[in-house]
Amino acid sequence: MKNEKMVIDKNSFIPPYYQLAQILEQQIRSGQYRPGDTLPSEAELSEKYGLSRMTVRRSLSQLARAGLIYSEQGKGTFVSRPRLDRAVFVMEEFHTEMAARGLVSSVRLMEARVVPAPQKAATKLQVPVGEKVLYIRRSLLADGEPMAYDRKYLRYDRGRPILENELQYQALPEMVEKHGEVLPVSSQMTLQATVLNEEEARALRVAPGTPAFLLEQILFDNTERPAGWGWCLYRGDRYQLSSQSPIF
Repeated sequence: MKNEKMVIDKNSFIPPYYQLAQILEQQIRSGQYRPGDTLPSEAELSEKYGLSRMTVRRSLSQLARAGLIYSEQGKGTFVSRPRLDRAVFVMEEFHTEMAARGLVSSVRLMEARVVPAPQKAATKLQVPVGEKVLYIRRSLLADGEPMAYDRKYLRYDRGRPILENELQYQALPEMVEKHGEVLPVSSQMTLQATVLNEEEARALRVAPGTPAFLLEQILFDNTERPAGWGWCLYRGDRYQLSSQSPIF
């Protein structure tokens, strides 16, 4: 299994370093590389996938930031052991998940406008306070019932504006096909439990104080620069989260 080779598509809009990071992450999560195992060296990965050492190093740096691997000087790069105080949850594309449940998904655009970046958004996006950013609010529905409430601040490029009707697409890939150079290709996520305030409860058509899952995301473009920041609330009465990992 460890010798299985996946191909890097150098014609894809997804950067090669990110493709390699995804390949290695999949191999780690599937158990091909287990905690404590040594990963191939930069030279070996470079030769195997036809990439430069610098590109391979960038891939490994991304995995290290995600806590999946670590390096020891003079010894190599190893797969990290799971930390008991940290869980990683992968949220499927909303429409895919709803379809699997036999529900019809839709996305309702509630707001989309260019605004001056407030302090927190400016910090997350690494832009000056007051710089123009795109603010969007969306409701994600299944069979017409709100399931999640999404709010994001996106870096605004006047030369390549994102059209409002495109923000209503159910799937991100269609937008990426058109705007791959400016839209996010990776993200950093933080998940926590919360309760809904009045605005959030109104958007989800439930009572204030209803439990919810809050997923905060920082989105990165293909240069690893923050492209967006936001948070999505998932109804606690409609979602449950599970995690599967090997027993060591």
